[in-house]
Amino acid sequence: MANDQDIISNKIPELIPDVAELILNKLPYYSLPSCRLVCKTWNNLILSFKHDPSISAASNFLLAHVYSNRRDRLSFRNLHCLELDSDHVEGVKSVASFNLRRKYFRRSFISTINSCNGLLAFVVTKNTKSWLNSNTVVILNPMTNEYFELPKDEFKGNWLTCSYGFGFCPKTKHYKVVRNSTVEDRNSTVNYKSEIFAFGTRQEWTRIESPSYSFNGCHGVYLNGGLHWVGQDDLHHDVIYRLNMEDEKYEHIPFPNDDGYFPCIGVFNGALHLTLSMEGHEYTMWKMKEDGSWIKAFSTSVPDVSKNILSFSQSTVEQVKICKDGKILCVWAGAELVLYDPKTEKMEKLMDDTIAREFSVHNIDCFNFNALLDILTGKI
Repeated sequence: MANDQDIISNKIPELIPDVAELILNKLPYYSLPSCRLVCKTWNNLILSFKHDPSISAASNFLLAHVYSNRRDRLSFRNLHCLELDSDHVEGVKSVASFNLRRKYFRRSFISTINSCNGLLAFVVTKNTKSWLNSNTVVILNPMTNEYFELPKDEFKGNWLTCSYGFGFCPKTKHYKVVRNSTVEDRNSTVNYKSEIFAFGTRQEWTRIESPSYSFNGCHGVYLNGGLHWVGQDDLHHDVIYRLNMEDEKYEHIPFPNDDGYFPCIGVFNGALHLTLSMEGHEYTMWKMKEDGSWIKAFSTSVPDVSKNILSFSQSTVEQVKICKDGKILCVWAGAELVLYDPKTEKMEKLMDDTIAREFSVHNIDCFNFNALLDILTGKI
């Protein structure tokens, strides 16, 4: 007669799939990569989830790439999953980290491009004597820590500005990376160039028709099948350039009638937002409606401005997430987390401003454990 231990052992294979799936469905998603290492059964269950893997818009989690000048702070070599926590001294706490490859930090500068469907794109520029060295664009799936490197940039002459965008074509299910550059040739002629790397169709940078005017050098943001950048038209008026991910054609969207400067665009709460800096560290936030017109969201000022930051030139406010109490989490100057209260129309700072740092913060809208190349080429 079998003993109790044998009975339990025989029943475990029958119980594990159902019980494990119930457990895994209740775990926070940032724990799933570690759970894949428990055993083959857990790994297979996570990879074959039947439910929709999308994260709720009300999720409290953010993905942040942090540069800091203090070793006891978040390491700039990692991406961090941050959770909103009003009881925490800085309003957020790190609940998980994703390691980036060490080679990307050897004599190089990393700039986050943007996130799209849970994937993150960033560009690595090697630090040389001339600084203007070829860039490497990297696509990362934080859930699997899987990378894909695009072919390096090739250019001749002086590279004045270069901005990127990472987007998704809903019709073909393919992802695309766009590069907009301003190059001065040997005859001192300024040329504007746009190129696309389309996964699954063209495995090389391909030239497309470009606006004959400049972009401001900041990377683009993705929303509803289009990439958006801030630039100037032929009259030197600020406009937003939108590239349709399907037909790869540009259109420009006029700015609202406002006298602000340092324009910054972002995606917040399912809509395109534009932030303009005013005098005295005051800011006006505009929201684009479905018909393409603008409506003023709110105006505010940042209290007790600190000069001890890494990116003071990026003096703007980016809206990141709506908290449970209705307050809006924002990043000021790419360096400090602040909260805007719509009831009082005031902002409060969340972070210790004695530490020089730079943030790149993105909402996590979904996750995927499939092979990265299958995701990028539309096979998944």
